[in-house]
Amino acid sequence: MIQRAEFQIIFRLLQDKAKVNSNYRQLAAEAATSIGSVHNTMQSLMEKGYIVEDGKKRLLRKRTSLLDRWARAYADGLKERFFIARFTFLTPQVKECWRNICLPENVSWGGEPAAALLDNYLRPERWDVYTADNANALITTGRMIPKADGEIYVYRRFWDEAGTPPVVVYADLMAVDNDRCREAAERIREMV
Repeated sequence: MIQRAEFQIIFRLLQDKAKVNSNYRQLAAEAATSIGSVHNTMQSLMEKGYIVEDGKKRLLRKRTSLLDRWARAYADGLKERFFIARFTFLTPQVKECWRNICLPENVSWGGEPAAALLDNYLRPERWDVYTADNANALITTGRMIPKADGEIYVYRRFWDEAGTPPVVVYADLMAVDNDRCREAAERIREMV
């Protein structure tokens, strides 16, 4: 099982494989974790063959396998740690026109809607949203309201960049147990 610090470090490596050569202090700062956690994670990844040393450089190997391992850990409990609340669309018409919703700053679609925006292949049935702010920021759209059994799942964003990285979209899709999401995930994997 991947621990939270390891999860954050691997996320950074999957986002940018050049980070495998970052110094530990820099990687620790980016992952908001300790230098010791970076050292332990890098050692573990080397032992498992995900990172190999080639002279003075380190290379990330078996990236697809590492991505799948990270996505499984995310789906198997880590994602729930980021859960904030559930919302629903104001009306069925708003749901049909979800692409027209202007999300607040620091809020982005995840999962199925993010996949639909990336390659227009999947029609969302479940809506994941990531926010760096309070979930109530979604109310300002005028299109969503809090609802305990709503179809919109709001999660705390664990990255700094705008938008939802394809690595997270892939993990979101792999967490849904159906063939259409797995097929969409395979398409997204090509972008990672």
